[in-house]
Amino acid sequence: MIRRLLNYWIGIWDLKEHPRSLAVIRICLGLVILFDALEVLRRGLVVPLMGVLDAGGWSSVLLRPNIPLWYQYLPAEPSSAYLLWAGIFTTALCFTLGIFPRISAVGFVLLSAQWNQILPQADRGIDTLVRNAMLIMAVSQCGRTLSLQALWKTGSIYGDGEDVQAWPRHLVICQLVLMYFMTGVQKFGLSWTPFGYYSALYIILQDYAIIRMDFSWLVNQPFYLFTQLSSAITVFWQWSYPIVLLFFHYRLTPDRPGRFRAFAVKYHLHWVWVAVGAVFHLLIAATMELGIFPWAMLALYPAFVHPTEWRWIREKLRLA
Repeated sequence: MIRRLLNYWIGIWDLKEHPRSLAVIRICLGLVILFDALEVLRRGLVVPLMGVLDAGGWSSVLLRPNIPLWYQYLPAEPSSAYLLWAGIFTTALCFTLGIFPRISAVGFVLLSAQWNQILPQADRGIDTLVRNAMLIMAVSQCGRTLSLQALWKTGSIYGDGEDVQAWPRHLVICQLVLMYFMTGVQKFGLSWTPFGYYSALYIILQDYAIIRMDFSWLVNQPFYLFTQLSSAITVFWQWSYPIVLLFFHYRLTPDRPGRFRAFAVKYHLHWVWVAVGAVFHLLIAATMELGIFPWAMLALYPAFVHPTEWRWIREKLRLA
């Protein structure tokens, strides 16, 4: 029994597949990071967010006992802030285009971590998740296709078509499952429960600090009921997200007995949880001002797609 489980576990992490899904994650995640960096530049926030007080920034980093390496070696001037921004933008651009993606991913993580140390208040939860994902990409072979590196090495942007290790994609899936589940666990406020009448979403949509428009009309029925149902669905969806791992296990072992296994494999049940998540993030993007959060999350969703499923998705979209 133990040997069989160990062999199964090793087999999962030793699987190989086409690098297409990893490449799509690389491109989508890179585009989100680039957009975020350009927004910082467009809004004139480079110096305030990355500079020190003496240079017109918001960081009191020079007054701390442990000064980040960036300002240990660079002067406390606006040019240092712009240089940090340029480094983040350049590494993200190289990563997106597939120019030494592993090196550029590591470079981005290091520079983003410096930004975090300079002004911790500006570092969002999604920034931590992005850095984690970039580290996974750094040890993957996401540049083997749809990249300039592939074009340079093989003469084709699609690469040589050889399979690569699938475990980085699996690790991204595990990261998403853990993130969603723990987010659900932390929803312990009464407003997320029947005792609070599932009023959480309605309350959130009355917060003028984050909403895109006036949602006071949601107090009327049946709209208030819709917010209650959405709150309940959100909690159930997040608490139950680990079942996605079971569905992926079924996909790897479709020949084993079991009616539920056969049903899950036949009707691709994992897509239900993935689809709910996609709608969830799109609604957040449409109703709330949460920066890159919904788009960075969606950028990781290609991890749920096995490289062989992209053709199936393309055919379904054509039929639609």
